[in-house]
Amino acid sequence: MPVTTDELGLLLIHPTRDAPATAVSLNRTQVSTEINGVIAEIGVEVGARVTQGQTLARLDCEPHAIEVARARAALEAGRSTHDFSLLQLANARRLSEKRSISQEELDKRTADARTLKADVDRLQAALDGALNTERKCIIAAPLNAVVVERIASVGDYAVPGTPILRLLDDENIEISAKVQEQDLESLQQAHESFFIIRDTQYPVTLRTVLPLMETRLRTHEVRLSLMDARVVAGSTGRLRWVVGRGQIPADLILKRGANLGVFVLDGEQARFVPLPEARPGHPAPIGLPAETRIIRDGRYQLEDGDPVRPQ
Repeated sequence: MPVTTDELGLLLIHPTRDAPATAVSLNRTQVSTEINGVIAEIGVEVGARVTQGQTLARLDCEPHAIEVARARAALEAGRSTHDFSLLQLANARRLSEKRSISQEELDKRTADARTLKADVDRLQAALDGALNTERKCIIAAPLNAVVVERIASVGDYAVPGTPILRLLDDENIEISAKVQEQDLESLQQAHESFFIIRDTQYPVTLRTVLPLMETRLRTHEVRLSLMDARVVAGSTGRLRWVVGRGQIPADLILKRGANLGVFVLDGEQARFVPLPEARPGHPAPIGLPAETRIIRDGRYQLEDGDPVRPQ
């Protein structure tokens, strides 16, 4: 019997499932002030790309600079007083060795030196705090991002928490999808999944399934990581994944006796391979190697073991 054959791997069909999906940014940052002050400058506009550490805005820092100068002067005065107390303590120790001063006076000068040392530490902390506040007059970008909104204006008086700009991280994007409860297991077991925008598909991998079900629609939110690709945050599309292993098309499945199956080429003979999971009129899973030759033309007249001649 003359027959034609095809490789199984070229014939398989792969059932898919899909779900609505959106590309979301991991960071949508609102940059705010941390101290009081008048906004003196906003150095970036909407649409500008900024890098981590780049100056975005500046407050009028003169009042805070005055506080730094006051704290620095107080610290210098405290150090001078402490240095003098150390000299007095050293003199008292020498006099004590000659028994020219009482032990009570020596103890008093020791305590005074320790007290003044504590004052110096307090004044140093006050200076450090003033310097830290002064540094906050400069508002810097916390990450690489794009400016998507300018909220404040030059001349506004800002208090801690006043929003200045809104940034969008367009480098760290992942996919959020709403997957039906009955489809969740197939997604977790899928070997391939894609985020599809119009006719373009981007490979993705499942990162996590949120342990929360949306009650009305009975869906789970899943998050997926993009593989070697970037998409625009906010893009909407479909998440599509391949369900299970490939299946043989229904038109190649024949019935011989009580079994449904396919004919494969075995040397110069046709061999009938039963498919236990096959149902009439439906594609069926098949566990044969991809390079197996499936008989197409001439299959209807064949019986198991018939000699054949591939065309």
